[in-house]
Amino acid sequence: MICALLVDPDDAPDFPGGTAEVLGRPLAAYPLLAAKGARYVRRLFVSSASQTVARVAAQLGAVNLTPPQAAGEERLSDEALIRHGYRQVADDLKTENIPLELLVILFANTGAVSSALIDEGVQAMLDDAALDSAATVSRYDRWNPRRAMREGPDGLLAPYAACVEDAGAPWFPDWGAVVARPRVLDALTPDSPPLAYLGKRVRPLEQLGGGPIDRQWQVPKLEYWLKKQGVRGTEAPQPIPKLQPAPKTDRR
Repeated sequence: MICALLVDPDDAPDFPGGTAEVLGRPLAAYPLLAAKGARYVRRLFVSSASQTVARVAAQLGAVNLTPPQAAGEERLSDEALIRHGYRQVADDLKTENIPLELLVILFANTGAVSSALIDEGVQAMLDDAALDSAATVSRYDRWNPRRAMREGPDGLLAPYAACVEDAGAPWFPDWGAVVARPRVLDALTPDSPPLAYLGKRVRPLEQLGGGPIDRQWQVPKLEYWLKKQGVRGTEAPQPIPKLQPAPKTDRR
């Protein structure tokens, strides 16, 4: 079975992504709507401590999982959130003897993802068993590593990576969607480096203008992106559904 898991990274200091509203809807609704509209995705799962995200999950028929608990004020990495949620999804399916074929990973603070891109990624994974994942990426020529600078000991700017050769257009993962194989997610550990959930062989799903919303001023950019995809805003408040029953107590 192919499922989707939405995780909720810690918010940026000045933007409450877990409770944010874009075009009259909670921000987290957009990645879930994209997954719900994808032809390959059969079940939706959400791991978030936000009541807003939980209500969106209930409204769209997603299963609410138990979110991981950070120690003190520690910020959980994306890898930790994905590892925790993936294990709960796999355990949930095991109760029905259903194997997890692929997992579509989504992020509550990233609305720039479409059903078509999710389907493209899943199809690529089905066609090529050697792929570890397929991930949405956006082209940011202005942020080419060859142009990056750092502040030197003398307080002046110096090239950050002068040794980087010109390798063409820079494509950055934009946290829209990742279609990952269980074998890659099984290998995640508490010490896994950033983006370890992508694996080594990654098919790019190219788009323009994606990325998480970390600052308030980025909201108009996302609204423009959504409108270009044909999404319309809503002036009427969304109904607040009742939350689903608490998850099974044996989930870890």
